[in-house]
Amino acid sequence: MAGTYVFDQVGEGERARLAALEQVYDGATRDRIAALGDATGWRCLEVGCGGGSIARWLATRVGAGGEVLAIDLDLRFAAAHDRPNLRVERHDVTAGPLPSTGFDLVHARAVLEHLPQRDEVLRTLADALAPGGVLMVEDFDIDGPMADAVARYWPAGHGEAAGRLMAALRAAFGAAGVDTGYGRRLPAQLAALGLTGVGGQLHAPLLPGGTPFLGMT
Repeated sequence: MAGTYVFDQVGEGERARLAALEQVYDGATRDRIAALGDATGWRCLEVGCGGGSIARWLATRVGAGGEVLAIDLDLRFAAAHDRPNLRVERHDVTAGPLPSTGFDLVHARAVLEHLPQRDEVLRTLADALAPGGVLMVEDFDIDGPMADAVARYWPAGHGEAAGRLMAALRAAFGAAGVDTGYGRRLPAQLAALGLTGVGGQLHAPLLPGGTPFLGMT
């Protein structure tokens, strides 16, 4: 999506970075979507599809009678697939109307926090829902009370190093215009759009040293 992205998306390590995100967060994302109930026949929109793992999973979940539209600016890792009910398109969600509307599920993960127009894009995504549809947005909160709570679980003796890491992340994200606390503000933003049944869930995985993909470059 358009904006100054904090990571180098054209470097050789981009696929490894996306794979690491998938390994850490796909399980929780799938669980949240599965908890919505039977998705057979649904029309789904995956915003900022990245490596395409969730889009492919959704295509399997909705079945032959459903369809999934996955959009991103970079389709290198998501375009190749064998799902006839999955369409992958290049689209800038900040630059105009979506390719389609009337979705039963609209999902975006680690996207809106990077966009200067995040609140306007959130409204666009909400407007793309069919009556009774679900908008699921997953974004990070690496600032404020949530970060302080997670800090309690850092291994003994590593608090100083972890603190330096968090400070570096906040600085890098802030310099790129990322809203480092957007995740915690999302419920209020969604409610302000007039959506009902708004809820939130905190997911804070702890990754011990030596986790294979932590050594990626």
